[in-house]
Amino acid sequence: MSGTGKSASGNTILGKRLFKSKASSKPVTTECQAAETVINGTHVRVIDTPDIFNDDIISSVKNHVTQCKQLCQSDPCVYLLVMHVSRFTDGERDILRKFESAFGPEAKDQTIILFTRGEDLQRDKMSLKDYIHDCEPELRNIIEQCGRRCVVFENKASRQHQVTQLMQTVNMMLNK
Repeated sequence: MSGTGKSASGNTILGKRLFKSKASSKPVTTECQAAETVINGTHVRVIDTPDIFNDDIISSVKNHVTQCKQLCQSDPCVYLLVMHVSRFTDGERDILRKFESAFGPEAKDQTIILFTRGEDLQRDKMSLKDYIHDCEPELRNIIEQCGRRCVVFENKASRQHQVTQLMQTVNMMLNK
């Protein structure tokens, strides 16, 4: 989904601003981009994508999906489904069907949901566990189908703890 913080989250993971990220009423990312780093001795490739679930840009979606698949061929691939913690849109209700259609039914087994705007949870004195318990049933279903693997990012906060938590979740998923 556009405007969820995919590029900013990629920059947080990388520890530097390599992907263009800014406030905008229209999508900022229009092409797939990749950047790499090493986190605690692990080589990580981050792929930033345009909104491949936007029905308005369906003509270019296949090209972006193909490009993403090519960039993921050599290493274990982990998908981050980036969602804004303070909103759950109509377009996101059908996101898993679109995701599986693009990447295959097994893709959700390699998916972690990354909620952005973690500061909204802090402001409301709410934990991720409380958020999941109180969220809409459709969102809870998406979380369940992705193995309850979720992390929260505050892209303006210190990177270390967030990225460590993400990498722990990645390692637990890959070592299952």
